[in-house]
Amino acid sequence: MPLRGIFLLLLILGFSQVSAQDVNEPATEQVVEVVAEPQVKPLSQADITRLENEAATFDRNLLALDDLESRLNSAKGLTLEVVQIRFDRRWIKTLRDAIGYATFVADRRDDGFDTAVYEEAVIEILKLLPQAVAEASDRIASRAVLPDVSKSAADQAAIDQKFFAAVALVNETNRVLLEAIAVARRFDLDVAADEAYIKNHMIDTAKNASVYLDIAKSDVAGLKASTAMLPEDAELRAQLQVAEVRVKQIASAIQANLDLMATLNIETAEFKQQLVTATGEITSSVFEFDVVRGLAADAGVLFLDTALEKGPDVLFKIILFAFICYVFLKLSKLVRAGVERALNASDAHISRLLRDMILAISGNLVIFVGLMIALSQLGLSLGPLLTGLGIAGFIVGFALQDSLSNFASGLMILFYRPFDVNDTIEAAGVRGRVSHMSLVNTTILTFDNQRLIIPNNKVWQDVIINVTYQTRRRIDMEFGITYDQDIDEVFELLLEVVNADDRVLEDPEADVKVGSFGDSSVNILCRPWVKTADYWNVYWDLNKQVKHAFDARGIEIPFPQRDVHIYEERLVGGSDSDEGKV
Repeated sequence: MPLRGIFLLLLILGFSQVSAQDVNEPATEQVVEVVAEPQVKPLSQADITRLENEAATFDRNLLALDDLESRLNSAKGLTLEVVQIRFDRRWIKTLRDAIGYATFVADRRDDGFDTAVYEEAVIEILKLLPQAVAEASDRIASRAVLPDVSKSAADQAAIDQKFFAAVALVNETNRVLLEAIAVARRFDLDVAADEAYIKNHMIDTAKNASVYLDIAKSDVAGLKASTAMLPEDAELRAQLQVAEVRVKQIASAIQANLDLMATLNIETAEFKQQLVTATGEITSSVFEFDVVRGLAADAGVLFLDTALEKGPDVLFKIILFAFICYVFLKLSKLVRAGVERALNASDAHISRLLRDMILAISGNLVIFVGLMIALSQLGLSLGPLLTGLGIAGFIVGFALQDSLSNFASGLMILFYRPFDVNDTIEAAGVRGRVSHMSLVNTTILTFDNQRLIIPNNKVWQDVIINVTYQTRRRIDMEFGITYDQDIDEVFELLLEVVNADDRVLEDPEADVKVGSFGDSSVNILCRPWVKTADYWNVYWDLNKQVKHAFDARGIEIPFPQRDVHIYEERLVGGSDSDEGKV
């Protein structure tokens, strides 16, 4: 680390000036300064002693760093991690000591003391500090490994601990750099570039943490859905606990970074809003349950007063209300049937999920309009009612934000149509046929007849393989023959067997090639094309037919063989009874 070496060398040179020069016996230039500026006072012996003590502290830090660096070259495994953490902490301490030294010199200078003998070294140190801090931050960040959700809960917790420990150290280096910039201003140094760097670095860190927080929340949502389906799975519950703790740790790290960003007047409103959503800390009274209950109570009182005061008129309106609801209920069925016929007559290819959603919306929309008209006939004010419904819907939506995440993923599946009902897919670690789709979850029937209900969030975030999307599939088969077998004869036989099956497509044609040379066999590749629906039946039948054909032609399918050689020797100088011993 050349920068570290230069930085430490400057520290040694800078602090050695304290002992190399007698500050109580100023040089000629210092005498001229004192004459020109009689207000400058010499440093006290206590200040000089303090600077000498700090120099000694730096010497100890340098020795400790050198020792830790030598250990880094030979350490491995857990020992290496421990030594790296100690090295970084000692390095940060050394940086803080340098800032403390510079701050002390600046304080004494501002108080009217003569600090010229120290200022040159301090300025050189302050010029190197930003790059040294940046390198330390990059070095620490390079060791931060993002948690792997595919591992067990115990492994994830251990990785999280190391990751957030590294995040805390990086945050500490940012604090050190801000302190260095503040001291550099006192010596009239140009810190514009350093401020631009730390601002961009903090903004990038906040954005990355923001994305990571969304991912962590999504993991929590998926694990909650999984534990709901498998409540007895202890490992799932443990992973959910680790994921929830991870969200809190990320939020805490973001808050620590926002505190530093605030010192530089960086806009943080966007990230604070995300933190409120993640932590659920809502203080506005509009989201309180009492508000919704009060709106519902007002609507009920208004309905009762109207019924008591107007009597027959209210009864008539109730009958009218029931009649309107009945009419619109029948109308919704007619509209639903009409929309269904239109969809059936349309040539547009739409997914089953979109079809069901259109039918549901068309019927429910008519019922909703009829209900609003019927309520208006009762004399109810629709304004407060709609307001109450909106607030209640917002509260319910906030409480069910995890379910809304599944709903959003369902909309993405709806619009992009990666699969449809009756398609065979592989997603979320499951392979099977899609039997039902909704905007919240997808139901898959596995080949061993298990019914799995998977949240759409897990399906959409995983790689989706639609096996039945293409109408044709290629079957990849490999057969081994002995090295003395006639390859052309095998090629001809394989093509004869393949083409004899009517389910094998003529276009594209089946292909037979030499795949590789094994230890005991020549591996022949056979690749016919079939309809997707016939894939497995043809695959199994062709394997059987090829075996029968090979047997009929006397073509041998080799198996691994090993020759064992036994050597006998007679012991030198042994008796006749020793003959034959090995």
